Amino acid sequence: MGNLGRKLLQHLSSHPQVSHVVGLDLQTPKPQEQFQLQGLNDSGKVDFFACDLLDWNDRRWRNQLEKCDTVVHFAAQNPFPEATWDDANASLDMTMNLTLAAVDSGLERVIFVSSNHVMGRYFEEPLASTIGPGDLTTDLEHAVGTRWLTGGTMMDSTVYATAKSSGERLCHVLACRSARRTSFVCIRVGWCQPGENLPTTLSAAGTPTQTIQSSDQQEMNAAEQWFKNMWLSNRDFIQLFEKAIFANHDRWPNGSIVVNGMSANAGMKWSLKEGLEFLNYRPVDNVNA
Repeated sequence: MGNLGRKLLQHLSSHPQVSHVVGLDLQTPKPQEQFQLQGLNDSGKVDFFACDLLDWNDRRWRNQLEKCDTVVHFAAQNPFPEATWDDANASLDMTMNLTLAAVDSGLERVIFVSSNHVMGRYFEEPLASTIGPGDLTTDLEHAVGTRWLTGGTMMDSTVYATAKSSGERLCHVLACRSARRTSFVCIRVGWCQPGENLPTTLSAAGTPTQTIQSSDQQEMNAAEQWFKNMWLSNRDFIQLFEKAIFANHDRWPNGSIVVNGMSANAGMKWSLKEGLEFLNYRPVDNVNA
């Protein structure tokens, strides 16, 4: 029922190659919300279940997992960069429960929604000057946590991003452990805003929970460029996740890959070559166009 989960569920509910969609969250949507999520499709194609991913013994989600062949894991206790350690630990616990159960159940694929904040320290020196456009590849050492000033507050996403970084490592290990029976895609999603997700509503705030306020114009300009350059449009988001679901994993190293989730934003430092190589992801939007 979150921002990204809603967008993907609506798309999959009308996809001709998808026979059944299961939506898991703490609560089931109200009837009007269900109608909106299912669009014009027959209500039998989408089922919603209330469950708690923090509870390993909750058969409500465990039973549904056993009926599926792919899971896309968006869930987090706090999906914003100001998450606390309790939030991050809970989010990692959800990831551990879900990925372990997915391998146990013999699922074909797990798509873990990671974050650009795993590489956030490349926003500042000494790392910023070590990379140019397209050089921020997914095989670089993790540089966890973006730090920037917004709303009069120094933001630091290190705690939030630690759960994402650890989740990526978990996916890699489980892919090896399952001997490629279950393949894993980790997507470091950029900035995909709720709703229309227009380039004009991106800002130096870096998150919808904060406002812009800084006396340092140079610092604010740098933050605005950094965050705008990781824009992921709605249609590129849909394309990327659809290809992550259906792509053949024969050429993936140990059955596990990490890709950046951004649109084709001219001049950005994020690399899109991994998404092209492993998923044939070809974004069509550009935040500067």
